[in-house]
Amino acid sequence: MFIGFLPYVIVIFIVTGLFILLVDAKMYKKEKQKKEHKASLIFGWLNIALGLGLFLTNWVYNNFIW
Repeated sequence: MFIGFLPYVIVIFIVTGLFILLVDAKMYKKEKQKKEHKASLIFGWLNIALGLGLFLTNWVYNNFIW
């Protein structure tokens, strides 16, 4: 059984993405900072997508390739 750091990285990507979307994006929208709000939305969704992509890639690798 392989115990590595990848599960921690996946969780960190997803949690930070949710944090950015739920805290930063709302704060920037409230302060009416359009560029910062848009950037926080992009980075939040990018973090979540990277976390889910890594999870899916790891799952496929463990179940079908290895």
